[in-house]
Amino acid sequence: MLANNLSPDFSTTSLWAECLRKIEKKIGSASYETWFRTTDFNLSSDGAAHIQVPNQFFADFIEQHFTAIIEEILNEMAVEVTSISFVPTQKDWTIIQPLTEELTETQQRKIPKVVREKEQFHPNYQFESFVVGDSNRMAHAASLAVAEAPGKTSFNPLIIYGGTGLGKTHLLQALGHFAQTEGTAERVVYLTSEEFTNQYINYVVNKKDSTSFYKKFSDIDMLIIDDIQFFSGKPGTQKEFFRIFNRLLMDRKQIVLSSDRQPDKIPDMMEHIINRFMGGLITDIQPPNLETRMAIVRKKAEFDGLFLPAEVVQYIAGHITSNIRELEGTLIKLIASSSFTGRDITIEVAKEICGDVISSKDERLSIKFIQQKTAEAFAISVNQLSAHTRKKEIALPRSVAMYLCKKWTKQSLRTIGLEFGGRDYSTVIHSCKKIESQLSENDDLREKIEGIEEMLGDC
Repeated sequence: MLANNLSPDFSTTSLWAECLRKIEKKIGSASYETWFRTTDFNLSSDGAAHIQVPNQFFADFIEQHFTAIIEEILNEMAVEVTSISFVPTQKDWTIIQPLTEELTETQQRKIPKVVREKEQFHPNYQFESFVVGDSNRMAHAASLAVAEAPGKTSFNPLIIYGGTGLGKTHLLQALGHFAQTEGTAERVVYLTSEEFTNQYINYVVNKKDSTSFYKKFSDIDMLIIDDIQFFSGKPGTQKEFFRIFNRLLMDRKQIVLSSDRQPDKIPDMMEHIINRFMGGLITDIQPPNLETRMAIVRKKAEFDGLFLPAEVVQYIAGHITSNIRELEGTLIKLIASSSFTGRDITIEVAKEICGDVISSKDERLSIKFIQQKTAEAFAISVNQLSAHTRKKEIALPRSVAMYLCKKWTKQSLRTIGLEFGGRDYSTVIHSCKKIESQLSENDDLREKIEGIEEMLGDC
């Protein structure tokens, strides 16, 4: 039976429901719940089958592992299809092709241009999928305000800074996607700092003057540049960026930037650029607390159509503490591995699959445990390690504890600093270097640290 000859009483919805029943029987309930429960199905008149999935990761995985099974089941049901494609539900341009046949040449050129600009933004990085907590509330609120009224707030430029994997790119992408989708900005350009630099270099290599490079940005409504710290030590790129930056601000166009550190802490950045940054809003994102991490895991699982027991959510969020990207990566590994084995995701399965990420030593060697052992060795209280005092009897143990946290845990420097009274990551670096330099000179200190490490090694 050809796809376009389906009985009126047998809709595509009924067809897919029957296919899903057969798929579940073949691959098992666990894999079915993970990969197929949230899928949908569309069949065009020419026999092209479009299977809608939550996101691109699902599309790639199902295409690679289950296409043959789907084709086999459709054949069993006497449904002939010409092709099978997997379409993320957040990004569907299938309507464009038939429409362009009825449009003028100018209109057809405009549509691909709009599509290309929208494709700058990852479909998963939207405000709806961003989990708001105490660590990122200000950055989220500012991003949403700018997205709703680009160039019309005092947040221009808007600069978001923070460590790797904490959600800066997610917010920048969500901001640009919202502005285009809701029509608050007609033309939005999103670039990483490397892309901006490479485009500038191409103009120089091709012996075009900088004015032609500058004109490329002259008619945009919003410029978003990710990771501006990579402009460090590139005076030519900085000069061109500053020209573009100034002109866009004069024209009341919106500028949004991100960095892995405060802008004034970026080395070899022109002072007049830093000064202009200070005229807008600079806000940071900190590592999320446990409650926010649990919410992120739940949100990600829900987004991927997966149910996770509460104890699994707490297990993952409780042991991956500083990096949202690592949280999501661990969850994806858990989903994929469970699908291969056909097992439900229980706490036992989670511990087994995530063993290489969450080792038993990591479970015991927390920052707080190291603080406790260091405080005991120096005969002070744990609370004194976080106190804002420079007294030597406190400052030295604090530096030792920071050094040991960096050496014995996988926590980021920013997270370690936060656990010592909210200190900056640069303080942690300074403390670690100070202890390292003293180890070869101070025998008493070296023996003290070795004694603490013996206790840590016995954990």
